[in-house]
Amino acid sequence: MKKLLAPALLAASLVITGCSSTSDEEKASMDRFQYMNHVTAQMDELGYDKVTVLPGADEFFNIAASIAERQVKVMQEYRTQAENHADVQAFLYAHRESTPEQLKLAIVEFDATAPSEDQKIAAKIAAYNAALESVREANAKLLAEIVLEGGKAAYILAQYNSDIAQAMALSSLGGLMGGGEQTPQNNVFLALERAKDHLSLATEASELISIDEETIEAINALQTELEAKS
Repeated sequence: MKKLLAPALLAASLVITGCSSTSDEEKASMDRFQYMNHVTAQMDELGYDKVTVLPGADEFFNIAASIAERQVKVMQEYRTQAENHADVQAFLYAHRESTPEQLKLAIVEFDATAPSEDQKIAAKIAAYNAALESVREANAKLLAEIVLEGGKAAYILAQYNSDIAQAMALSSLGGLMGGGEQTPQNNVFLALERAKDHLSLATEASELISIDEETIEAINALQTELEAKS
């Protein structure tokens, strides 16, 4: 039986993965909100300021920064809704390894012992689902943009290969000789790396948010199936 929490789509990962991606070992040592804070801190460290380093490529660099900045806001809204429905979060986390059928059974068993209607988890999951609607829409929109923009990284590499190679050499030379600081503002290679990191981190953030979406969709699908059979 397929587990409920399947890995989220990473359609552009081979192109956009950058140096800021976090290892599986690091992820495993953090809870989801702690990891969201970690991702946000990495995005903030990269910065969101616009660059004008290379005409023709600047638009891509700045769109990537904009996506990351908007993804941080979506994460913040997600966390607000999750904290407002902490009991649902705890229940879903406790059953994160369950299949849809097992999760549905756990909901039924939980509600059978609930002391009152307003403490039943099924109704709370439905309320949480409704509260996440705007977050879900914004997250899906950003993921589509990530996939679209991720494909442009390879184009930028091919189109501006000589400029990037020269910038890489300049960056290395500056480091060895203690020259002027090379930044995404004056070095196209560093600007490209920052853009790739922005998109990589935004993808990770989208995955974290989508876990609850996948869970609730599985619950709803199973409920629809059961109702059709009855």
